[in-house]
Parts: sequence; C-alpha cells; structure tokens
Amino acid sequence: MRFWFIVLAALLPACARDLVPRTPSARSIVLREEVVIAATPQRVWAVLVDLPSYSRWNPWLNQVEGKAETGATVWADVMLGEDWRRAEHVVLAVEPYTRFCWRDAGWTTAFVYGQRCRWLVLQPDGTVLFRQELLLEGSSKKTALRRYGPALRAGMAAETAALRRRAESGP
Repeated sequence: MRFWFIVLAALLPACARDLVPRTPSARSIVLREEVVIAATPQRVWAVLVDLPSYSRWNPWLNQVEGKAETGATVWADVMLGEDWRRAEHVVLAVEPYTRFCWRDAGWTTAFVYGQRCRWLVLQPDGTVLFRQELLLEGSSKKTALRRYGPALRAGMAAETAALRRRAESGP
C-alpha cells in the first residue's frame, strides 16, 4: 500500500503542472465525434463556453461549475453509464471560436490521462464543423476504455447532438 502511495505522490505533481494540450501519439487512444451545425461560430462558441448553462442542454455533463479560462478548475457531474460522477478538470486552451480543451485533474490522472478538446471550423457555406476528441494516455488507458468506453462514446455523441440542437435553436 505504501508503495502505491509513493508512486501516486510522485506522478501527480507532473500531471498537476500539465497546462498544455497534448497531441495524440501512436500510443494514444482517441475517441472522436463531429457534427455540422447550422449556426455561426460565435453562437456555437457562446453555448460551448457557458459552463453554468450546461445543465439546461447537456445530457452528459450537468451541474458544471467553473470558468472557461486557461488554468481554471472546472467541476462537472458526468454521466457514465447509469451513474453520475463528480469530476475535476483543468482548462488547457480557450481560443475563441476555434478551440476549447480541458483535462481530467483527479487522482486517476496518475494512471490515465484524459483530455477533451473541441474545435469549431467555419465551413464555406457558413455552417460550423464541430469536432471533439477525447484523448486517453497512460498505463491504464486500455482498462479505462474497456470499463468506460461505451459510456464515453455515448456521452460524447449525446453532447454533440445536444450542442447542435441548442446552437441551432437560437439565443
């Protein structure tokens, strides 16, 4: 038991300082979801970064507390299968109308690094291609995928569809 405490204590400080979004490597697991949204980048962005309003439209993340500011801590109730879990995140990137990223910040980051980035890409017809990626890395990433993969995929799909509905419905 003491050995694992020492390992965890050694790993967490490195994770805690990680404030730059990671680029997926050949060893990363990446889950992706995307949709075209018939709204302006400004409208989609406004919905995406209004964290306290997630409870009104987002079936995957509810009761989100925090600010969409680089380095800020964000707490969210996350639906994983049938269970709600409280999760801590750290905001890594806030690039208006372009990219919004955060990473998990709980104790599990010593074993599985989880990072979610969302991109907005203006299309020639004025619509927005919304894309999100969930990057998993670390010694237990395959275990996490086996245990939570279906719930993560379902959550990402539900959130993406709900974002589209919310952004297209107007202010």
